[in-house]
Amino acid sequence: MPTRTLSHGECVRLIRAPARYRPVLASIDGQDPVPLTCFVLDEGDLLVPAGRDRELVRRAIGRTVAITVTQRNLHAPGGWTVTGIGLARPLVAADRPDPLPRTTVPEDFDAGLRVVIARLTGAEEV
Repeated sequence: MPTRTLSHGECVRLIRAPARYRPVLASIDGQDPVPLTCFVLDEGDLLVPAGRDRELVRRAIGRTVAITVTQRNLHAPGGWTVTGIGLARPLVAADRPDPLPRTTVPEDFDAGLRVVIARLTGAEEV
C-alpha cells in the first residue's frame, strides 16, 4: 500500500486527536520498547503519569526516549505510524494538565515524566 510522509506538525495533530491520551511504545536509551499511556501536549511533548511507580522515572530521567504511535483504521484499509525522539525529564507541578483529563485522578500526575520531543516523523497509508 502506498504511503505519504508526514511533517512534524501533521504528526502532532494526529497523535493529539481525537483523544489526548495515547498508547505508545517507548524505548528508553535503546532498551526494549515498553507500552505506556501518554498524555499529548499541544506542541507534541508527552506526559507519562507514573502515579506511585517511581521506577520508570528513575530509569528514564535525562535519557533519550524513542516513541512509536500507530493507528489502524478498523473499518477500511489505511492508518498511520508516527515515530519520535526526545529527552525525558521529571514532571513538575507546572506540567500537570489543567483541567485534568476525565479518566485520571490527580495522583496519577504525582510522579512521572515529560518527554520533550525533538522531532516527530511519520507515514500515512493512502
